[in-house]
Amino acid sequence: MARADRIDRRRIERHAAQLVATSVRPDRIAAAWSLLVCCARNEMPRMPAFLDHYRRLGVGHFLVLDNQSEDGLQDYLAQQPDCSTWLANGSYKASNFGMDWCNALLARYGVGKWCLTVDPDEFLVYPYCEQRDLHSLTARMEAIGQPSLFAVLIDAYGEGPLSRTTLTPDGDPFDICPWFDRFNLTQRYDPETEGFWVQGGVRMRRFFADRPELAPALNKVPLVRWTPGLRYVSSMHHLNDRRLNCTVNGRKDAVSAALFHFKYVSLLRDKASEEMVRGEHYAGSTEYKAYFDAGDVVLHDPSISLRYAGSEQLRQLGFMQAGTWF
Repeated sequence: MARADRIDRRRIERHAAQLVATSVRPDRIAAAWSLLVCCARNEMPRMPAFLDHYRRLGVGHFLVLDNQSEDGLQDYLAQQPDCSTWLANGSYKASNFGMDWCNALLARYGVGKWCLTVDPDEFLVYPYCEQRDLHSLTARMEAIGQPSLFAVLIDAYGEGPLSRTTLTPDGDPFDICPWFDRFNLTQRYDPETEGFWVQGGVRMRRFFADRPELAPALNKVPLVRWTPGLRYVSSMHHLNDRRLNCTVNGRKDAVSAALFHFKYVSLLRDKASEEMVRGEHYAGSTEYKAYFDAGDVVLHDPSISLRYAGSEQLRQLGFMQAGTWF
């Protein structure tokens, strides 16, 4: 384990050298009570709604790693006073799918702060989030000694075919993709990480029905009180400190959450085509090949699709728990 840790640290240090500061606001980073870290490439259609969502929740400052976008993302973010940006010039795949870059920023700026690490198409929802911001959530977590937040990823989609599910910079993803699958998640405990691997949702139902074991993992740990030496090991699925990977396990007082995932929009087919050529995603971009092969698919199914109606709905359905937080 010690040797693996040394190898990971050296790889992170090597890839950290690829980061070029483009619009960094160190004073605002230092003053922020919380940070959000994300790695993005050509995400301009999502970014305004993404920033608005997390601003409403109370994020202090955004640290964005731009992996060579070509859609004006850098210029847009430079105009946002609560954003700092770096250009990530290297390979997304070689950098542990962007996590080496994220880990480098978390180690440099995140220690002692509550840090959210999410993708630009992931929107955090937690119990009572309509009334209580992240200050309230993290205060509750600190009061009960809960240093991290386990979340299940919920793939959201529209009612019609992907080609008509159009996401624009001024659109609300919750309006465009209001549907999600109910009651078709599986989970298994992993003693190595002391966490749970969750699979299922519309991705397993529609894209991996014939090989469910290959369906992408839906478990994440997006919110963590960052400490020295901490790092994500596999995307945001788990951390090197195994005690943080599922702090809700066996604790009725703990809080858990959900991440609404807005991947399934009209942009997906072009994205899939690009990523199949670039080969920069996990398992040779197998997931994107499945999306491309599916064509202009309709994901909505009246027998299993539910329309999102707020955080209380998810709590009652068992997607997350509020613990003793009232």
